[in-house]
Amino acid sequence: MDDPNTLAVLAGGVGGAVGAFVGVAIGGDPLTVTLTTLVVALLVGGAVIASAVIAGDVEFVADAE
Repeated sequence: MDDPNTLAVLAGGVGGAVGAFVGVAIGGDPLTVTLTTLVVALLVGGAVIASAVIAGDVEFVADAE
């Protein structure tokens, strides 16, 4: 697996885990838990990717071929 794919898997795993934890911790009805989990997972996953790109660990290059 190349770097962007590996990073996407890691970001998804971390984001999903944190999102699920926050969603369950907040509690409420199932819809609220689901939406909270989704939003937090997206934010954390995006932050993981952004921090890796800013740190220079991953370069996203557009390949025209």
